[in-house]
Amino acid sequence: MEIKDDLTINDIHLFNVNKHQKIFFWDQEPVIPKIVEEYIKIFKFPSGFTLEKAYQLLLDGKVPSHPVVIPYKEHLLNLSDPNRIYKEPHIFVTSEKSFLLTQLQKNYNMKGLYYFFHGFAALDWYRGFYALNYNKSIVKQYDYDFISFNRIINNDRSYRIYFVSLLKEQGLLDHGQVSFNVTDNLFDDWQDEVADPDSKLSTYAKQHIETHLVNIDKLVVDRAELPGSASADIPRGDDAFWNIVTETVFYYDKLHLTEKIFKPIVSKQPFMLLAAPGNLAYLKSYGFKTFDSVIDESYDNIVDNDLRTEAVVRQLHWYCNLSLGEKTDIIKQLEPIIQHNFDHFYGEFRHIITRELLDNTKTLFQEIGYDDSHINYANIHHVLTH
Repeated sequence: MEIKDDLTINDIHLFNVNKHQKIFFWDQEPVIPKIVEEYIKIFKFPSGFTLEKAYQLLLDGKVPSHPVVIPYKEHLLNLSDPNRIYKEPHIFVTSEKSFLLTQLQKNYNMKGLYYFFHGFAALDWYRGFYALNYNKSIVKQYDYDFISFNRIINNDRSYRIYFVSLLKEQGLLDHGQVSFNVTDNLFDDWQDEVADPDSKLSTYAKQHIETHLVNIDKLVVDRAELPGSASADIPRGDDAFWNIVTETVFYYDKLHLTEKIFKPIVSKQPFMLLAAPGNLAYLKSYGFKTFDSVIDESYDNIVDNDLRTEAVVRQLHWYCNLSLGEKTDIIKQLEPIIQHNFDHFYGEFRHIITRELLDNTKTLFQEIGYDDSHINYANIHHVLTH
């Protein structure tokens, strides 16, 4: 695909290409309408204008952040074949499933293409952990009962403050390795988030935090300052059994998981998942197993955000207060599930998400009337899985 002009807006790159169909990739972060809609409007430019008007706006510099004016020769090509830039529906590539996304695609006349971006990313980022943990013993005595990472605690991830407050109230912090807002040069402290009138924290959660989360500034697992690349790394240190995964999406009704859920899997740990309702079942739909044989995983169906958090903490509290012998029995019982998830991630999982991507692409091509007879899907599958 030949790129003609590059429209750059902050960290988003939009391309005018010498093809009939425009494709917008929003496949890493969750789709939040109030954020993404502004990008979609620019992406769909010059929809709503005649070609002459759109070209004049570019000449006059009225289109924000457009560093290159379309050459007059290019404009003449657009006039001779308006489908080059006008043809709809446009294609919107994402890595989530939600009613909001469906409505967004309908409102802006876009065809969706879903694939599990973070599954592919995790397979790349954590490929070295297969050799590292292949012979790792699961049944043993652990230094800590659990580990949980909670670096970012503002806006959509503010629920993590209430989670840590519950851990402190229940006396669980000494049982685990917990990071909490360790990077202070990028994000506000928890006190600022609690004081924010627009915070997603409930009134009850704020009161609980102000009562119990005292004498705590920051909690550190490995380093007090973490780079942006921390997502692609898994700290190594003292052993912990459970991994309490605090996902990116929690407050929104959508299925969206990131690389976070795969960190315990490649580390041979069982996990509890703090995410939006239904995401534990979403993970299981890709062939992974969870741990309802020993804990109550009905928390995955709880819609109320505070109650869902409290339900996970109750399961953790139960485990942390078992005797050493009882914990050993649980570890032995969960060993086959933990091993299955490790083997599945490095085995069939990559084939599942690759088939899904290619099948969804075929369906999309049928919907937009694109002839894909020249595409060798078997070769693409081979490349993506080897």
